Amino acid sequence: MVGVMKLALLLMIAGGVLPAQVRIVASGDGFRLERGGRPYYIKGAGGTWRMDLLAAAGGNSCRTWSAPTREQLDEAHKHGLTILAGLSVGKPRQGFDYSDKAQVAAQREKARQTVRALKGHPALLMWALGNETELNATPEQRLLIWKEVEQLARIVKQEDPDHPVITVLAGVGKSNLVDLAEHCPTLDAVGVNAYGGMLRLPEALAAQGWKKPWLVTEFGPRGHWEVAKTEWGMPIEDTSTEKAAFYEKAYAHAVAGQPRCLGSYVFLWGQKQEKTHTWYGMFLPDGTPLDTVDAISHSWTGQWSTDRAPRITGITVTQAKGRLQCSVQAEDPEGGPLKLEWDLRLDVSNNPSTGGDREESTAVLAKASGSTTELKLPAAPGNYRVFVYARDGSGKAATANRAVRVAPE
Repeated sequence: MVGVMKLALLLMIAGGVLPAQVRIVASGDGFRLERGGRPYYIKGAGGTWRMDLLAAAGGNSCRTWSAPTREQLDEAHKHGLTILAGLSVGKPRQGFDYSDKAQVAAQREKARQTVRALKGHPALLMWALGNETELNATPEQRLLIWKEVEQLARIVKQEDPDHPVITVLAGVGKSNLVDLAEHCPTLDAVGVNAYGGMLRLPEALAAQGWKKPWLVTEFGPRGHWEVAKTEWGMPIEDTSTEKAAFYEKAYAHAVAGQPRCLGSYVFLWGQKQEKTHTWYGMFLPDGTPLDTVDAISHSWTGQWSTDRAPRITGITVTQAKGRLQCSVQAEDPEGGPLKLEWDLRLDVSNNPSTGGDREESTAVLAKASGSTTELKLPAAPGNYRVFVYARDGSGKAATANRAVRVAPE
Protein backbone atom coordinates (compact mmCIF):
# COMPACT_ATOMS: atom_id res chain seq x y z
CA MET A 1 0.00 0.00 0.00
CA VAL A 2 2.84 2.40 0.83
CA GLY A 3 4.39 1.74 -2.58
CA VAL A 4 1.10 2.47 -4.35
CA MET A 5 0.67 5.73 -2.42
CA LYS A 6 4.23 6.78 -3.25
CA LEU A 7 3.64 6.08 -6.93
CA ALA A 8 0.40 8.06 -6.88
CA LEU A 9 2.19 10.99 -5.26
CA LEU A 10 4.88 10.94 -7.91
CA LEU A 11 2.25 10.95 -10.64
CA MET A 12 0.55 13.94 -9.06
CA ILE A 13 3.80 15.87 -8.78
CA ALA A 14 4.60 15.24 -12.41
CA GLY A 15 1.17 16.40 -13.52
CA GLY A 16 0.03 12.88 -14.25
CA VAL A 17 3.10 11.82 -16.22
CA LEU A 18 6.26 10.24 -14.87
CA PRO A 19 9.58 11.52 -16.28
CA ALA A 20 10.02 9.81 -19.63
CA GLN A 21 13.27 8.10 -20.52
CA VAL A 22 14.62 9.44 -23.80
CA ARG A 23 17.05 7.42 -25.85
CA ILE A 24 18.46 7.16 -29.36
CA VAL A 25 18.19 3.78 -31.06
CA ALA A 26 19.48 2.41 -34.34
CA SER A 27 16.78 2.18 -37.01
CA GLY A 28 17.52 0.72 -40.44
CA ASP A 29 20.36 2.73 -41.92
CA GLY A 30 19.89 5.55 -39.43
CA PHE A 31 18.58 6.43 -35.99
CA ARG A 32 15.41 7.45 -34.23
CA LEU A 33 14.63 9.17 -30.97
CA GLU A 34 12.37 7.37 -28.49
CA ARG A 35 10.60 9.02 -25.57
CA GLY A 36 8.92 6.75 -23.09
CA GLY A 37 9.48 3.85 -25.47
CA ARG A 38 7.69 5.55 -28.37
CA PRO A 39 9.19 7.15 -31.50
CA TYR A 40 9.58 10.91 -31.09
CA TYR A 41 10.51 13.04 -34.09
CA ILE A 42 11.42 16.60 -33.18
CA LYS A 43 9.28 19.31 -34.78
CA GLY A 44 10.66 22.16 -32.76
CA ALA A 45 11.27 25.87 -32.56
CA GLY A 46 13.85 28.01 -30.84
CA GLY A 47 12.45 29.96 -27.91
CA THR A 48 9.74 29.52 -25.29
CA TRP A 49 7.41 32.36 -26.31
CA ARG A 50 3.73 31.48 -26.92
CA MET A 51 4.02 27.73 -26.58
CA ASP A 52 0.28 27.48 -27.22
CA LEU A 53 0.79 28.80 -30.74
CA LEU A 54 3.68 26.42 -31.31
CA ALA A 55 1.56 23.43 -30.33
CA ALA A 56 -1.33 24.66 -32.47
CA ALA A 57 1.01 24.93 -35.47
CA GLY A 58 2.02 21.27 -35.12
CA GLY A 59 5.24 21.72 -33.15
CA ASN A 60 6.17 19.39 -30.30
CA SER A 61 9.35 20.84 -28.79
CA CYS A 62 11.16 24.08 -28.04
CA ARG A 63 14.78 24.95 -27.43
CA THR A 64 16.44 27.10 -24.79
CA TRP A 65 20.02 28.37 -25.11
CA SER A 66 20.58 28.38 -21.36
CA ALA A 67 19.00 26.32 -18.60
CA PRO A 68 15.20 26.52 -18.71
CA THR A 69 13.31 27.58 -15.64
CA ARG A 70 10.88 25.21 -13.96
CA GLU A 71 8.12 27.56 -15.05
CA GLN A 72 9.16 27.13 -18.68
CA LEU A 73 9.28 23.36 -18.30
CA ASP A 74 5.87 23.38 -16.65
CA GLU A 75 4.44 25.51 -19.46
CA ALA A 76 5.88 23.18 -22.08
CA HIS A 77 4.39 20.16 -20.32
CA LYS A 78 1.03 21.93 -20.12
CA HIS A 79 0.96 22.22 -23.91
CA GLY A 80 2.29 18.75 -24.63
CA LEU A 81 5.75 20.03 -25.60
CA THR A 82 9.27 19.04 -24.62
CA ILE A 83 12.36 21.20 -24.14
CA LEU A 84 15.88 20.83 -25.50
CA ALA A 85 17.58 22.31 -22.44
CA GLY A 86 20.65 24.44 -22.94
CA LEU A 87 23.63 24.24 -20.62
CA SER A 88 25.82 27.33 -20.99
CA VAL A 89 29.40 26.75 -22.13
CA GLY A 90 31.84 29.65 -22.12
CA LYS A 91 32.84 31.25 -25.41
CA PRO A 92 36.40 32.44 -25.97
CA ARG A 93 35.11 35.25 -28.19
CA GLN A 94 33.23 36.55 -25.15
CA GLY A 95 36.22 36.30 -22.83
CA PHE A 96 35.98 32.79 -21.38
CA ASP A 97 39.49 31.44 -20.71
CA TYR A 98 39.77 27.65 -20.85
CA SER A 99 43.21 27.81 -19.27
CA ASP A 100 41.63 29.34 -16.14
CA LYS A 101 41.04 26.33 -13.87
CA ALA A 102 38.68 28.25 -11.60
CA GLN A 103 36.44 29.29 -14.50
CA VAL A 104 36.36 25.76 -15.84
CA ALA A 105 35.59 24.25 -12.43
CA ALA A 106 32.74 26.71 -11.84
CA GLN A 107 31.28 25.89 -15.25
CA ARG A 108 31.35 22.18 -14.51
CA GLU A 109 29.70 22.61 -11.13
CA LYS A 110 26.97 24.82 -12.58
CA ALA A 111 26.21 22.18 -15.21
CA ARG A 112 26.13 19.44 -12.58
CA GLN A 113 23.73 21.33 -10.31
CA THR A 114 21.45 22.28 -13.21
CA VAL A 115 21.16 18.68 -14.36
CA ARG A 116 20.45 17.48 -10.84
CA ALA A 117 17.72 20.08 -10.42
CA LEU A 118 15.88 19.52 -13.72
CA LYS A 119 16.52 15.93 -14.80
CA GLY A 120 13.27 14.62 -13.32
CA HIS A 121 10.95 16.99 -15.16
CA PRO A 122 8.62 15.22 -17.64
CA ALA A 123 9.07 17.96 -20.29
CA LEU A 124 12.84 17.50 -20.50
CA LEU A 125 13.92 15.99 -23.84
CA MET A 126 17.72 16.26 -23.91
CA TRP A 127 20.65 18.44 -22.93
CA ALA A 128 22.56 20.77 -25.27
CA LEU A 129 26.07 21.82 -24.24
CA GLY A 130 26.66 25.37 -25.41
CA ASN A 131 25.71 27.14 -28.60
CA GLU A 132 28.28 27.95 -31.28
CA THR A 133 30.98 27.93 -28.61
CA GLU A 134 33.65 27.41 -31.27
CA LEU A 135 32.62 30.43 -33.37
CA ASN A 136 35.61 32.71 -34.08
CA ALA A 137 37.85 30.64 -31.79
CA THR A 138 41.46 29.90 -32.74
CA PRO A 139 42.47 26.29 -33.49
CA GLU A 140 44.14 26.13 -30.09
CA GLN A 141 41.01 27.41 -28.36
CA ARG A 142 38.83 24.96 -30.25
CA LEU A 143 40.86 22.00 -29.03
CA LEU A 144 40.37 23.16 -25.44
CA ILE A 145 36.64 23.62 -26.10
CA TRP A 146 36.22 20.09 -27.47
CA LYS A 147 38.10 18.58 -24.54
CA GLU A 148 35.94 20.49 -22.07
CA VAL A 149 32.73 19.54 -23.91
CA GLU A 150 33.74 15.91 -23.40
CA GLN A 151 34.22 16.48 -19.67
CA LEU A 152 30.86 18.22 -19.42
CA ALA A 153 29.16 15.44 -21.38
CA ARG A 154 30.54 12.90 -18.91
CA ILE A 155 29.17 14.93 -16.01
CA VAL A 156 25.74 15.11 -17.62
CA LYS A 157 25.68 11.36 -18.28
CA GLN A 158 26.77 10.61 -14.72
CA GLU A 159 23.97 12.74 -13.30
CA ASP A 160 21.30 11.85 -15.84
CA PRO A 161 21.61 8.66 -17.90
CA ASP A 162 17.99 8.98 -19.09
CA HIS A 163 18.36 11.94 -21.46
CA PRO A 164 20.79 12.29 -24.40
CA VAL A 165 23.42 15.01 -24.47
CA ILE A 166 24.60 16.95 -27.52
CA THR A 167 26.64 20.02 -28.31
CA VAL A 168 25.61 22.69 -30.83
CA LEU A 169 27.86 23.86 -33.66
CA ALA A 170 27.85 27.02 -35.77
CA GLY A 171 27.75 24.90 -38.92
CA VAL A 172 29.98 21.94 -39.65
CA GLY A 173 33.01 24.04 -40.61
CA LYS A 174 35.99 22.38 -42.25
CA SER A 175 36.59 19.76 -39.56
CA ASN A 176 34.21 20.33 -36.63
CA LEU A 177 32.66 16.88 -36.91
CA VAL A 178 36.01 15.17 -37.36
CA ASP A 179 37.20 16.92 -34.19
CA LEU A 180 34.07 15.97 -32.24
CA ALA A 181 34.37 12.34 -33.26
CA GLU A 182 37.94 12.32 -31.96
CA HIS A 183 37.63 14.37 -28.79
CA CYS A 184 33.98 14.00 -27.67
CA PRO A 185 33.04 10.29 -27.76
CA THR A 186 30.52 10.68 -24.92
CA LEU A 187 28.16 12.86 -26.99
CA ASP A 188 25.05 11.01 -28.14
CA ALA A 189 24.52 13.20 -31.19
CA VAL A 190 25.38 16.62 -32.56
CA GLY A 191 23.26 19.71 -33.12
CA VAL A 192 24.06 21.92 -36.11
CA ASN A 193 22.91 25.48 -36.74
CA ALA A 194 22.47 26.15 -40.46
CA TYR A 195 20.75 28.78 -42.57
CA GLY A 196 21.59 29.05 -46.27
CA GLY A 197 23.79 26.02 -45.63
CA MET A 198 20.69 23.86 -45.09
CA LEU A 199 20.74 23.10 -48.80
CA ARG A 200 24.15 21.46 -48.36
CA LEU A 201 23.93 20.15 -44.80
CA PRO A 202 23.39 16.38 -45.22
CA GLU A 203 26.14 16.31 -47.82
CA ALA A 204 28.52 18.24 -45.55
CA LEU A 205 27.88 15.85 -42.66
CA ALA A 206 28.57 12.85 -44.89
CA ALA A 207 31.73 14.46 -46.28
CA GLN A 208 33.22 14.65 -42.75
CA GLY A 209 32.28 11.04 -42.04
CA TRP A 210 29.92 11.74 -39.13
CA LYS A 211 28.52 8.38 -38.01
CA LYS A 212 26.28 9.38 -35.13
CA PRO A 213 22.78 10.91 -35.30
CA TRP A 214 22.29 14.64 -35.70
CA LEU A 215 19.62 17.28 -35.45
CA VAL A 216 19.26 20.80 -36.79
CA THR A 217 19.26 23.03 -33.73
CA GLU A 218 18.66 26.26 -35.66
CA PHE A 219 17.49 26.88 -39.20
CA GLY A 220 15.71 29.76 -40.81
CA PRO A 221 16.14 32.26 -43.64
CA ARG A 222 19.34 32.92 -45.50
CA GLY A 223 21.66 34.59 -43.02
CA HIS A 224 22.87 38.18 -43.24
CA TRP A 225 26.33 36.83 -44.14
CA GLU A 226 24.91 34.75 -47.02
CA VAL A 227 23.05 37.34 -49.09
CA ALA A 228 24.03 39.98 -51.64
CA LYS A 229 24.84 43.51 -50.46
CA THR A 230 24.02 47.00 -51.62
CA GLU A 231 26.68 49.10 -53.33
CA TRP A 232 27.43 50.65 -49.93
CA GLY A 233 27.80 47.30 -48.18
CA MET A 234 24.49 46.61 -46.42
CA PRO A 235 23.00 43.08 -46.58
CA ILE A 236 19.83 42.72 -48.64
CA GLU A 237 17.15 40.95 -46.61
CA ASP A 238 14.71 38.54 -48.24
CA THR A 239 11.00 39.28 -47.88
CA SER A 240 9.13 37.17 -45.35
CA THR A 241 7.41 35.50 -48.29
CA GLU A 242 10.77 34.53 -49.81
CA LYS A 243 11.85 33.30 -46.38
CA ALA A 244 8.73 31.17 -46.06
CA ALA A 245 9.52 29.44 -49.36
CA PHE A 246 13.12 28.90 -48.23
CA TYR A 247 11.99 27.37 -44.90
CA GLU A 248 10.04 24.73 -46.77
CA LYS A 249 12.83 24.04 -49.24
CA ALA A 250 15.42 23.78 -46.45
CA TYR A 251 13.25 21.47 -44.35
CA ALA A 252 12.55 19.20 -47.28
CA HIS A 253 16.24 18.91 -48.19
CA ALA A 254 17.99 18.69 -44.82
CA VAL A 255 15.42 17.32 -42.35
CA ALA A 256 12.52 15.36 -43.84
CA GLY A 257 13.50 11.85 -44.87
CA GLN A 258 17.07 12.05 -43.55
CA PRO A 259 17.60 8.71 -41.74
CA ARG A 260 20.25 10.01 -39.33
CA CYS A 261 18.36 13.22 -38.49
CA LEU A 262 16.32 13.26 -35.28
CA GLY A 263 14.42 16.43 -36.23
CA SER A 264 14.93 20.17 -36.06
CA TYR A 265 14.31 23.52 -34.36
CA VAL A 266 13.27 26.44 -36.54
CA PHE A 267 14.61 29.90 -35.66
CA LEU A 268 13.08 32.04 -34.20
CA TRP A 269 9.72 31.42 -32.52
CA GLY A 270 9.37 35.02 -31.46
CA GLN A 271 11.08 38.27 -32.46
CA LYS A 272 14.49 39.79 -31.91
CA GLN A 273 16.72 42.53 -33.22
CA GLU A 274 19.53 40.94 -35.20
CA LYS A 275 20.75 43.13 -38.06
CA THR A 276 17.11 44.19 -38.48
CA HIS A 277 14.02 43.65 -36.32
CA THR A 278 12.52 41.33 -38.95
CA TRP A 279 15.42 39.19 -40.20
CA TYR A 280 15.11 36.10 -38.02
CA GLY A 281 11.89 36.40 -36.03
CA MET A 282 8.79 34.58 -37.26
CA PHE A 283 6.61 37.19 -35.57
CA LEU A 284 6.52 40.99 -35.63
CA PRO A 285 7.36 42.87 -32.42
CA ASP A 286 3.64 43.12 -31.57
CA GLY A 287 3.28 39.33 -31.78
CA THR A 288 1.70 39.14 -35.25
CA PRO A 289 2.67 35.85 -36.99
CA LEU A 290 4.34 36.13 -40.38
CA ASP A 291 3.92 33.87 -43.41
CA THR A 292 6.93 31.88 -42.20
CA VAL A 293 4.72 30.42 -39.43
CA ASP A 294 2.30 29.06 -42.03
CA ALA A 295 5.22 27.59 -43.98
CA ILE A 296 6.76 25.68 -41.09
CA SER A 297 3.34 24.47 -39.95
CA HIS A 298 2.82 23.08 -43.46
CA SER A 299 6.20 21.34 -43.29
CA TRP A 300 5.30 19.78 -39.94
CA THR A 301 1.72 18.77 -40.64
CA GLY A 302 1.44 18.52 -44.43
CA GLN A 303 -1.55 20.86 -44.36
CA TRP A 304 -1.93 24.58 -44.98
CA SER A 305 -3.82 26.85 -42.63
CA THR A 306 -7.36 27.54 -43.78
CA ASP A 307 -6.59 31.27 -43.43
CA ARG A 308 -3.10 31.89 -44.71
CA ALA A 309 -0.95 34.96 -44.12
CA PRO A 310 -0.57 37.65 -46.79
CA ARG A 311 2.16 37.39 -49.43
CA ILE A 312 4.44 40.12 -50.72
CA THR A 313 5.27 39.71 -54.40
CA GLY A 314 7.20 42.93 -55.00
CA ILE A 315 8.52 46.10 -53.38
CA THR A 316 9.93 49.22 -55.02
CA VAL A 317 11.68 52.09 -53.24
CA THR A 318 13.12 55.01 -55.22
CA GLN A 319 14.95 57.98 -53.78
CA ALA A 320 14.94 61.57 -55.03
CA LYS A 321 15.29 65.02 -53.48
CA GLY A 322 15.31 63.79 -49.90
CA ARG A 323 12.17 61.69 -50.26
CA LEU A 324 11.35 58.04 -50.83
CA GLN A 325 8.68 56.89 -53.26
CA CYS A 326 7.50 53.49 -52.01
CA SER A 327 5.19 50.89 -53.47
CA VAL A 328 4.43 47.26 -52.62
CA GLN A 329 2.60 44.44 -54.34
CA ALA A 330 0.87 42.24 -51.79
CA GLU A 331 -2.03 39.81 -51.82
CA ASP A 332 -4.25 37.96 -49.39
CA PRO A 333 -4.66 34.28 -50.36
CA GLU A 334 -8.34 34.45 -49.37
CA GLY A 335 -8.87 37.65 -51.34
CA GLY A 336 -9.49 39.87 -48.32
CA PRO A 337 -8.39 43.49 -47.89
CA LEU A 338 -4.91 44.28 -46.59
CA LYS A 339 -3.63 47.07 -44.40
CA LEU A 340 -0.26 48.36 -45.68
CA GLU A 341 2.00 50.19 -43.23
CA TRP A 342 5.52 51.60 -43.67
CA ASP A 343 8.23 52.82 -41.34
CA LEU A 344 11.75 54.17 -41.67
CA ARG A 345 14.60 53.31 -39.30
CA LEU A 346 18.35 53.60 -39.03
CA ASP A 347 20.06 50.71 -40.80
CA VAL A 348 22.50 49.04 -38.40
CA SER A 349 22.80 45.76 -40.32
CA ASN A 350 26.55 46.23 -40.86
CA ASN A 351 27.28 46.07 -37.13
CA PRO A 352 30.05 43.63 -36.09
CA SER A 353 27.85 41.52 -33.81
CA THR A 354 28.14 37.76 -34.43
CA GLY A 355 26.51 34.57 -33.23
CA GLY A 356 23.22 36.18 -32.31
CA ASP A 357 24.71 38.44 -29.64
CA ARG A 358 22.33 41.00 -28.20
CA GLU A 359 21.66 44.11 -30.28
CA GLU A 360 19.71 47.25 -29.44
CA SER A 361 16.40 47.86 -31.19
CA THR A 362 16.13 50.68 -33.72
CA ALA A 363 13.63 53.50 -33.32
CA VAL A 364 11.01 54.42 -35.92
CA LEU A 365 11.93 57.73 -37.60
CA ALA A 366 8.93 58.11 -39.91
CA LYS A 367 5.67 56.33 -40.76
CA ALA A 368 3.28 56.10 -43.71
CA SER A 369 0.50 53.87 -45.03
CA GLY A 370 -0.95 52.60 -48.30
CA SER A 371 0.24 50.39 -51.14
CA THR A 372 1.92 53.47 -52.64
CA THR A 373 3.26 56.18 -50.38
CA GLU A 374 6.01 58.71 -49.72
CA LEU A 375 8.44 59.06 -46.83
CA LYS A 376 10.72 61.97 -46.03
CA LEU A 377 14.35 61.04 -45.45
CA PRO A 378 16.32 62.55 -42.56
CA ALA A 379 18.76 65.27 -43.55
CA ALA A 380 21.60 63.59 -41.66
CA PRO A 381 23.85 61.44 -43.86
CA GLY A 382 23.77 57.75 -43.03
CA ASN A 383 22.27 54.35 -43.68
CA TYR A 384 18.52 53.89 -43.37
CA ARG A 385 16.05 51.10 -44.07
CA VAL A 386 12.38 51.32 -45.02
CA PHE A 387 10.03 48.51 -43.93
CA VAL A 388 6.56 47.59 -45.14
CA TYR A 389 4.03 45.39 -43.33
CA ALA A 390 1.03 43.79 -45.05
CA ARG A 391 -1.63 42.81 -42.49
CA ASP A 392 -4.83 40.89 -43.10
CA GLY A 393 -8.04 40.96 -41.09
CA SER A 394 -7.33 37.78 -39.16
CA GLY A 395 -4.11 38.89 -37.49
CA LYS A 396 -1.40 37.62 -39.84
CA ALA A 397 1.21 39.55 -41.81
CA ALA A 398 4.05 39.62 -44.31
CA THR A 399 6.95 42.06 -44.37
CA ALA A 400 9.72 43.36 -46.62
CA ASN A 401 12.33 46.10 -46.53
CA ARG A 402 14.86 48.00 -48.61
CA ALA A 403 18.09 49.68 -47.58
CA VAL A 404 18.64 53.33 -48.55
CA ARG A 405 21.51 55.75 -48.04
CA VAL A 406 21.75 59.49 -47.51
CA ALA A 407 25.16 60.46 -48.86
CA PRO A 408 27.16 63.36 -47.42
CA GLU A 409 26.93 66.54 -49.52
